[in-house]
Amino acid sequence: MNFDFHAHRVHDYAHLVQRWRKLCRMARITCEVYSEAGGFDLICVRSPRLADAGAKAIYLSAGIHGDEAASSEALLFWAELHRPILKDLPLLLFPCLNPWGLVRNQRFDAEGRDLNRCYHLDEPPQIKRQKEIITGYRFSLSLCLHEDYDAQGVYLYEVKQRQTALGQELLAAAGYHVPVDLRKTIEGRRAAQGLIARRTKHLKGVPLMAEAMFLALSHSDRTFTIETPSEYDLSARVQAHVAVIQRAIELTYRGNA
Repeated sequence: MNFDFHAHRVHDYAHLVQRWRKLCRMARITCEVYSEAGGFDLICVRSPRLADAGAKAIYLSAGIHGDEAASSEALLFWAELHRPILKDLPLLLFPCLNPWGLVRNQRFDAEGRDLNRCYHLDEPPQIKRQKEIITGYRFSLSLCLHEDYDAQGVYLYEVKQRQTALGQELLAAAGYHVPVDLRKTIEGRRAAQGLIARRTKHLKGVPLMAEAMFLALSHSDRTFTIETPSEYDLSARVQAHVAVIQRAIELTYRGNA
């Protein structure tokens, strides 16, 4: 894959939105402002197929932590690479959930909140609005794109209702670009070859709810969070995210999960 991007602009939110709007016009999909936060308009992207009953809907999000810039870049690059078929996939995309943090290279939002610990709440307003948009959809696949400063390679969280076979295949796709984190314990949780799995039955009543947990409990059949090491080469991290997105969609539509 050819990644021709300006690394110094990965924290330029206005440029990111401009590129998304151009892409959506060319691809004939919808790009709309759904909320405002920290003085920035937040956008979401929907394809026409998302409205089709019975479609295997796909949810992709990035940039909830502003210091994880490869996630937002990767989501855009994946979309650019697949522009001719975007209108034929049932997509709901959130390209950057925390633009205030992105432009400042900070994890938190303008109010000092970790937005990925707010999905049990009806605040902040942008999270409430995002949850309203998601209401009524059922996703065959949800991917939340992240990075980790302390990671020793790429790893993956899976929040699941039942055993699936996707996790190791997704890590294999990412591992072509970034080494897999092989620690037996990652972020205090047991890991197996870079995969951390958690059952939805253990999530109810958790004090702080992440985006992936919210999706898995109510809206998604298969929910993954990919984490790339933020100190690793930017281009390789972007490519790892793109590889995971593409492989996950391939497996979802092939019915191998």
